[in-house]
Order: sequence, then C-alpha cells, then structure tokens
Amino acid sequence: MRIHQQTHTGEKPYKCMECGKSFTRNGEFRIHQRTHTGEKPFKCIECGKSFSQSGKLRIHQRTHTGQKPFKCIECGKNFSQSGNLRIHQRTHTREKPYKCIECGKSFSQSGNLRIHQRAHTGEKPYKCIECGKSFSHSEDLRIHQQTHTREKSFKCIECGKSLSSSGALRIHQRTHTGEKPFKCIECGKSFSQSGKLRIHQRTHTGQNPFKCIECGKSFSQSGNLRIHQRTHTGEKPYKCIECGKSFTRNGEFRIHQRTHTGEKPFKCIECGKSFSQSGNLRIHQRSHTGEKPYKCIECGKSFSHSEDLTIHQQTHTREKSFKCIECGKSLSSSGALRIHQRTHTGEKPFKCIECGKNFSENGTLRIHQRTHTGEKPFKCIECGKSFTSSGEFRIHQRTHTGEKPFKCIECGKSFCRNGVLRIHQRTHTGEKPFKCIECGKVFSENGHLRRHQRTHTGEKPFECIECGKVFSENGALRRHQKTHTGEKPFKCIECGKSFSQSGKLRIHQRTHTGRNHLIVWSVGRASVKVEALGNIN
Repeated sequence: MRIHQQTHTGEKPYKCMECGKSFTRNGEFRIHQRTHTGEKPFKCIECGKSFSQSGKLRIHQRTHTGQKPFKCIECGKNFSQSGNLRIHQRTHTREKPYKCIECGKSFSQSGNLRIHQRAHTGEKPYKCIECGKSFSHSEDLRIHQQTHTREKSFKCIECGKSLSSSGALRIHQRTHTGEKPFKCIECGKSFSQSGKLRIHQRTHTGQNPFKCIECGKSFSQSGNLRIHQRTHTGEKPYKCIECGKSFTRNGEFRIHQRTHTGEKPFKCIECGKSFSQSGNLRIHQRSHTGEKPYKCIECGKSFSHSEDLTIHQQTHTREKSFKCIECGKSLSSSGALRIHQRTHTGEKPFKCIECGKNFSENGTLRIHQRTHTGEKPFKCIECGKSFTSSGEFRIHQRTHTGEKPFKCIECGKSFCRNGVLRIHQRTHTGEKPFKCIECGKVFSENGHLRRHQRTHTGEKPFECIECGKVFSENGALRRHQKTHTGEKPFKCIECGKSFSQSGKLRIHQRTHTGRNHLIVWSVGRASVKVEALGNIN
C-alpha cells in the first residue's frame, strides 16, 4: 500500500549516492547500484557470462536454446524478447511514441530518443577510465579503449607505423606494395581486403542487409546505416572545441578544423603550394600539366573541369536566358545556373559516404571516390602501371619517352618535373630555404633538412629485416641490404664489371678514362690511400 501511494505522491525515498538518482522501491535501487559497482550476480551455466539482473539472464539463455516465443502477427517474424517484438511492430504501424520535448521530434525507440537528446544537452556519459576522454556512444568508447589495451609490437619497415597484430601489419603493408589479392569474379576489380570485396559485391547483388528501423531504408554497409541513423536522432557527435560547431561525420569535422588550424596537408610537388583538401590540389595540378580531359564533341575544344565543358556545350545548343543575380552572368539552363550559384554560396551537396568530404559537382565526387576504391583508370601501355589521374599518368610517361619539358635557363639542363627544376635552380642561386632550428644549418632541400635533423635526434627509422641493424637514411639501408643479397646493380659499360654502389663504379670508370688522381676512401676512422685505381674492386 505504501509503495503504491508513492506513485501518487511522487516520493522516491531511495537515493543513489553516486549519481543522485532516486527510486521508489528498494529493489530498483539495488539493481541500479550495480551499474556503478559492476556487480553481476546472475551467471549463465552454459557460457559463464554474468548479468546484473535475473531477467536479463533468462533472456540471454534463449541464445543457447534458440527459443523465440514472441511472434509478429503481421509478418510472422519471431523474437526472443517481447520488447524487440514491440519495437518491430512499429515498423508496421509507424508508431513513434517517444517525443523530444526540446524540438518535438518523435522516435520509435526510447533509446534513439535518449541518444537524440544528447544533441541538446551535450551529454557524453561513456568515459574512458584510462585517459578521462568522454563519448556519447558506448560503441565509440569501446573503439577508443583499444588504443590503450592493445600493444602495437608489429612495425612496418617501410614507414615505421606500429600495429597490434601480424594480420593488421600484413593488411597495412599492402598500402605500400599495392597488392590487391581479393578479386571480384563479376567485374574483375581487385581489393586489398576481403571485407572490402564483400561490400563491393553487394553492388552486383543489390544486397542491402543493414535496415533502418525508423524509416525502413536499407544500406550495404553498417557504417552507412549508423551515419544515416543520425538523420533521425539529430546526433552530431563531432564537436569543434574552437567554435562549438558540431558535425555528423568525422570527415566533415576534420575538414572544418583546418579552417582554425590553417593546416594544408595536400602539397603540390611542382610548385610547393598547399591545399586543405585533396580535391583542390588535383584541380590545381592541372595548371602545371595542362591537362584538359573534358572535350566538346561539337567543336573539339577541351576543358580542365567537367563543369566548364557543360557550360561550354550550352553555347552550341541553348540561349542564355538564366541570369545570376549575384554577378550578372547569364547561363543557358536552370541547372547550369544552380551549379554556378554554388560558387557564391559555397554549397557542396555531393558528399562522399566513405570520408564525409563534400563536393559541388557529382563528377568531382566520382573522381574523389577513386581514392577509396583504389580505381586507377589511366594505364601505361609501355609497362602496365596504372594511375588515378591523367596528370600523374602523363608525368610517368616521360620516364619512357625521355621528355624533359622544364629547362634551366642558367645551364640548359632539363627536367621531367617543375619541382625538380626549382630544386636544381638553387645550385645557381645558392638559396637554402630550409633551416635547422637546433644548430642553424641551412639546406636547399627539405629532405636534406629532415636527414640532418636525425643527427640531433639520433633517430634511425630504417631497419634491416635480415639482421635488425638500423639506419638514419633509407639509402644507407639499401646499400647495407646488398651485403645480404650480393646485388651489384651498377655495371661498367666499358668492361662489364659490376659494383654494389654507384660511387665505386664512378671511381672504377676512371681506369678507362686515365684520370688516375689520388683518391682517399674513408673507412671508419682510417683513411686508405689508393694510388693505382685499376686495383679497385
């Protein structure tokens, strides 16, 4: 009677000292306390798993017995829990009984409402006990905790990255080797991971196994479903600590952060100009290569952008009756006007589902997607090597044709890339723009500076997989590896003698030219004088 009366009075005499939550019944209070203590007194005799409530144990035991006593009268589907049946039935009735008091949005599950409400409250109830970082989802916390619990003892000899298992290392190494052992029997496309192949195969089968219980929409990937569900919950878990703006996707968040940090990680190898997005770099690179891949079939004129070709084609077919109110430009269709207006509004409606990056045109998105699919449509007919962009392909072709279009006006030497020409020009100007902050020494190339800095840090990132010896330079490692392989790739064209190092070949060649000057080789700390160069091996 007393317990019942509390439903009228609202009295909740049992208060949790940990979080302040109050309860009407002592039993409810004790069950709640287990969320803090971690106590799980109810154990499954089949598998040993423990639970905080006897009811949860009973439900769990059905996973062993296969019992599904709750049946949907609409479609005949069976469930092991009555709660799951009730939730399922809402897919038939479209009932959404859980309403947000902040914005009025409704949900079919109380859990989705709770997740949604965090978008208003900023609540992050899942906290890492190792570093104190908080998360709005338990799943995000579990993924994060692996950064603390797993030892990364498997190191990549190419880039030095450490991984937590030999399998993860093997998969990572394919990013260096380009190996793609998993091939689609439908279209022949290859992938570096079996999981990516399975996801790709759904494009042929049409299989979308991940279904949204809110609206019934299906997806081929679980990740895409999770991202989609945020359109129902309103959740934006990625928050900028600089300005407070929140984002649905991590990719959007990373791009946004660059507006604060000024980071421009995508650098043009030709002129050194940097960009915050890889797509902007690719567009810029056409200014060096002169690439114009979009050709008008009417007049043969070529363009570097698909958008430019689309606009141009309308000069052949349509009157320009659509005028932009921002700049006065006239266009031949409402669609062309909409695309043009994005240059004023900054709108980018085409979003990559892999990384969240946005694009103003669908064509630009398709090009970007090659970075995820590994598609390389530009193939060299000389050697079979493939490339993701025509610009990279044209530069590669110069290795076969010998073309060197960038010429030094000082000495006449030619180069296949503009960036290499710029580095060479510093031999004439004496420019050394890269300075060591430790000792003040300056260098003409950034790579030389990085190599020099290792003399201060003692870093030796290049390890021999044969004997474990480490080196500060990749070139020194390659030279060392020849002591294991016996390789002598440098051959004298005069007599056919081979050498393991190019320097030894150059010294040997003087025996043919007659330049028998005194040579001093440094071997460790000793100096070995060589008078008769013909005896060099």
